[in-house]
Amino acid sequence: MQIKSLFYGLLFLTILTCSHSLNALVHTNLLPVGKPQIINKKLVKDINDNCWIEDYFSDKAREDYHKRCKLSTFPSTQNVRNIFEELQKNKIVYLYQSKQFNIYLKKTTDTKKCLVEEKQLEGECAISPEQFIITMFIESSSKIINQLIVYYGKYYHNGLVQERLDFYIDKKLNVWLLEHILDEEGSSATLWQHYQISNKGKFNLLDEIKCQFENGGLKLVCKNK
Repeated sequence: MQIKSLFYGLLFLTILTCSHSLNALVHTNLLPVGKPQIINKKLVKDINDNCWIEDYFSDKAREDYHKRCKLSTFPSTQNVRNIFEELQKNKIVYLYQSKQFNIYLKKTTDTKKCLVEEKQLEGECAISPEQFIITMFIESSSKIINQLIVYYGKYYHNGLVQERLDFYIDKKLNVWLLEHILDEEGSSATLWQHYQISNKGKFNLLDEIKCQFENGGLKLVCKNK
């Protein structure tokens, strides 16, 4: 009788472990994850003041840019590379689990598809860039209760314009996002946000800086929330 009870107990545990998905990597807690340097909102001004390039096609100018611009040297936490590799394989990666809710990352687009009506021009996307998006999902009782895009990379076919959203999530469930653009004139920070995930799984926006170009793109104006 005891052996039979033990058998059914182990069977139930196996089913529970596999209940998320065979295509999911489940971890109790992988936090922190991302680029911790983006926590400081003063980084927005630093990027916009120092990340310019005199001549995009000059090796010397690009070398000076990388020395001057902190953005180009930001490392990620050690687990990011492995997480991205699993997401590229279309696997779901669970970062955090609790009695209230679970948090996981999932790739939500394909890097090889055109985004606007699949328009083609000589075999390449006519308008849209290739894009890779990572979305963070919060689930409770196997239902998605919230979601937030935390990473994307857009790479236009001329190679001169790149848009990117970076993230950092700490152990206290703070989430920071930094959006920046690289073109032939250098890098510009266009968005910085700080969220706190509540005990109900809600994203509460605590602070925000938004920047946009004015005067025909000649001036970048930033406003704090």
